[in-house]
Amino acid sequence: MVIMIMFGVKVGLVGGVVYYTIDEGVWKSSEHTTELYSKIYKNVAPYVKEVPVEVPELPKVEEISFLTKNYWNKGVIASFVFLSDLPNKTAELSKQGYEYVLRQLEQSKQKNTSTTKSQETSK
Repeated sequence: MVIMIMFGVKVGLVGGVVYYTIDEGVWKSSEHTTELYSKIYKNVAPYVKEVPVEVPELPKVEEISFLTKNYWNKGVIASFVFLSDLPNKTAELSKQGYEYVLRQLEQSKQKNTSTTKSQETSK
């Protein structure tokens, strides 16, 4: 029940914010949004002395384009390196798994024989 109330409050808040922004015209033309920003700034400016957080400069489109291409290419290269190494890695890991199972079986066999011998000597 409490979860339903919390969910209802959250949905109500989000709905209220969306309704308010639509009602104020945030989603209209950019000129209208600029006017709204000026109006809000004039109302808030007397109460705020200085903005405490510096906003970093946004990267340029060319930089974003270069980084996107660069990371995409690195991802493609890494994928093909993985695929080319897959047969060797699979064989290597299969061999390691096989050897591990053999060691475990040998240890189990040694434990069983030592347990059997100790039981025979105690009789």
